[in-house]
Parts: sequence; structure tokens; C-alpha cells
Amino acid sequence: MPFDKDEVLPSQQAQFDALEPTRLKELDHAIAKWKGKPTALLQVMHVAQEAFTWLPEGALERISRGLDLPRAQVYGFATFYDHFYTDGPARNTLRVCQSISCHLRGAQELIAAATKQLGVTPGQITKDGRVRFECVSCLGQCDGGPAVSVNDEPQHAVTPEQLNQLISRLK
Repeated sequence: MPFDKDEVLPSQQAQFDALEPTRLKELDHAIAKWKGKPTALLQVMHVAQEAFTWLPEGALERISRGLDLPRAQVYGFATFYDHFYTDGPARNTLRVCQSISCHLRGAQELIAAATKQLGVTPGQITKDGRVRFECVSCLGQCDGGPAVSVNDEPQHAVTPEQLNQLISRLK
């Protein structure tokens, strides 16, 4: 569902133009598919995040206009949920579980090792955009902690040395 350029302010059009056309088509397809359905915003946000690896301003504006929702509602939704990113792209996502099970099995050592190797604290992206580093409440891997996930692939019983190797392999 392409938008008529006459309907869009120049500043908004510049945001749309900055988005890659193929990925923009994926977003437009999702908007057309889900518009009017109760879970439309959630579904379209997931498609946008998968397409762009984050939610750029242009995508949020497109979602707002496409689903006929106030921009504040779309932005509020995007910033409320931890798994939606509005702070920029990263090629990889590293999550360290902080649940009580993982904490008791050494999660703090993993957080310290990742912080040292990446040069960023949890909640940040490395300067080269290679890794988004997060601490999460639970990865659902309580029987195999301490657990981490790399690009949504769970890793069990991870040691600081193993984590350093995992991070080194991220491109």
C-alpha cells in the first residue's frame, strides 16, 4: 500500500526515502494484511523490526499512517516493550539472562565478561554497530543456566570463556 507523496510532508517523505525499498514493501504488505485487526500494531511492529533490525522513525511514521493510529500510540508501543528497538541498528543481539536460576549459576560473571569484551554496558550498542548487549529477566532456559542468547539462539551453561568466544565470532 504505497502512500501518495502529496499526502506526506517533506520531512516525513525523507524518512520514508531513507528506508530500503525492499524492506519498505515488506512493511507495506504487513500493514495491508493486518490493518483493522485487533493485533495489527503488534504484528506489524514485529515485521518492521525483522525487516530493519530496529524501528527507525520512518517505519514508525509509516505504521502510524498505514494503520490510522496516532503516532504517539505507535511510538509508545515501540518504546514500552523491551524487544522493540528504537535506538539504532545492530547486526547482532546478545542477551544475558538474569533470572534467579542464572544469577545463582554465574550470570553476573557473564555480564562482566561481556561488558569488558564489548566495551559497552547492558542496554547499549557497540560503536561499530556489531552487537546490541542486553540483560533480560528470563530466557526460559532455567534448567541450563547461566543462559545467553545470540540472535535469539539460546546457549546453555555458558562460561565467561565460552561467552568471549561467542562474542569474537559475531561479525
